[in-house]
Parts: sequence; C-alpha cells; structure tokens
Amino acid sequence: MIKRALCSAALAACLASPALALEHEVVIDHTAGPIAADYRGSIRIETKQIGTAGVAGRPSTLQCKWTASLDVERVAKLGAALQSRRTLTSDDVAGGSRPGWCPTNAQGLDKLVDARGQNVRAALLALVERDRATLVAEADTATTRG
Repeated sequence: MIKRALCSAALAACLASPALALEHEVVIDHTAGPIAADYRGSIRIETKQIGTAGVAGRPSTLQCKWTASLDVERVAKLGAALQSRRTLTSDDVAGGSRPGWCPTNAQGLDKLVDARGQNVRAALLALVERDRATLVAEADTATTRG
C-alpha cells in the first residue's frame, strides 16, 4: 500500500513537468496595419502507469503509457486598436509506452519528445495557421469599434 502511495505521488509530479518550449512569430497584413502575433508553446507530458510488478520468479508487466500535448499562448498587437491574448491546445502530439515505472522514465520521455521535434513543430505551425482567421476577425472587430 505504501508503494502505491509513493508511486502515485511521483506520478503526479511527472504529470506537470513541461519537456520543451517553442516559439514562433507571425506578421499578418491587415487593412488597419500589420498584426504582430507571438506564439509561445510548451509540451505537457501525461503518463499513466499500467501493469504490475512481478513477484519473485515472475515477470513484471509494468508499462508507462505517455502522451504529449502542445499548449500555445498567443499574444497579438495591431497598434493601439488590438491587444489580444489566446491559448491554443493540440492534444496527442506524440505518444507511446515504455517498460517500467513512469517516475523512472521521466528523462527518457523528455528525450523521446525531443526526438519527435518535427511532429511538435508541425503541430505548432498547424495551430498558428488555424488561428489566422480568428486573429483577422478580432482585428476587424477591433478596428470597426475604434
């Protein structure tokens, strides 16, 4: 029972640790002037412990299932007319499983996510592209009100 409590505490600590940070800047031409948008992303790794430790003479079935999600904070400015902040999220940017306990795999998971940097970067650019229409609409609304 104590082992289970310690594993749960270590697992909770792993859930909140970001692996890497990403940045991207975009300037969009608008009738009221250029819209400057800065995107800052971070990876959030979530783990789930499955299986059991084997008793003496029996194999262990412990596995750490993991998924990486991308959280992106966007800050945009269009002169004094628009100052906008928005959070974008893309779930399941990367994932997989590793044998053993999740807390002992934390550094290994960071390396796996780093190795899939192209997938993470592609997810960031996809979020930026999806946000373009929203950003232009916000700028249109801000300039018609002002």
